[in-house]
Amino acid sequence: MENLDFFLETAKRNDLTEDVIEQLINVSTLEQVKSKTVILDYGQKCNKIYFILNGAFITKAWDEEKQVEKTISFNMVSFLPFLTDPESYFTNVVSEKCIQAISDSTVMRFYKGDLEKISSENKRYSQHYNEMIITGLITENSIRTKLLTYSPKKFYSYLVNNYPEIIQNIPSKHIANFLGISDVWLSNLRKSI
Repeated sequence: MENLDFFLETAKRNDLTEDVIEQLINVSTLEQVKSKTVILDYGQKCNKIYFILNGAFITKAWDEEKQVEKTISFNMVSFLPFLTDPESYFTNVVSEKCIQAISDSTVMRFYKGDLEKISSENKRYSQHYNEMIITGLITENSIRTKLLTYSPKKFYSYLVNNYPEIIQNIPSKHIANFLGISDVWLSNLRKSI
């Protein structure tokens, strides 16, 4: 599998046994995802988790008041490589979000039922699964808190200093949309830092 080394390193770093790693590989499907492909659309139920081997994705939500899509999160190999809509995935409701590739990407796709079966049979994997989800949610919550409490300039500086991979891999238009500012404002903000 292409870029499987990254998956194996991540699994071993989390103390998963060879048996569990083999089970995960066996239930996964390797997918090549073209840029701009939507892997979860508004109104669908999310029953999958993706592990990003290369490429980048954004999650968007619809702003009813402004009648526009708003970028609400980013995922890539070096930043939250596990990708899903947690609300839809865990509560079995239709998604209010859209997940889209913003570059040609390679992912491992896992179905919820397969992961739950492995989790029920293996305590270490169950811990890993829970830690993975909790870590992702804590990271996203921390970033959203800063997004709501920092000025755009301070928040952009925070990203540059703490998550340079976002600045390097996510197109400016999505970063500007995430910050709630125009591309021009972001360009001026970059020059002032």
